[in-house]
Amino acid sequence: MGKWKYVVGLSLLVAVLLLAGCEGYTEMNSSSSEFHDSSGGEVTVATGKANGTSTKDLETEASGTAILDATVVLKVGQGSYKIELLGENDEVTMVLEVQGGQALSGVGSMVTDAFGDARYRVTAVEAEDVEYRIEYVFR
Repeated sequence: MGKWKYVVGLSLLVAVLLLAGCEGYTEMNSSSSEFHDSSGGEVTVATGKANGTSTKDLETEASGTAILDATVVLKVGQGSYKIELLGENDEVTMVLEVQGGQALSGVGSMVTDAFGDARYRVTAVEAEDVEYRIEYVFR
């Protein structure tokens, strides 16, 4: 009987770990395009379905720390989707949240790290047919 308790206990532990591993960010049917040069650039992303939260890197042609002025255009077919531009120390500089069937735009700033990457955070709640574009210029 002790052997079965071990097997059941181990099975429950595996199930709990699998459920905990499901938290995070998932997206399906995604595509993106990017353009970058010495004055700025843009990234365009289209996602069929998304759920969860993720911090993403925007690769720029900055050769170190730089400040970017960014314009974001966001639309979503269903659910909700939020984009937060991140500045120094991941301080939120702009929040743009869209519900199903809406499209909005916003302006904020971002800061690149030593490798020239800027960061932004996305949060999706059962989002479908998401499209966004981030255009930026160096200050």
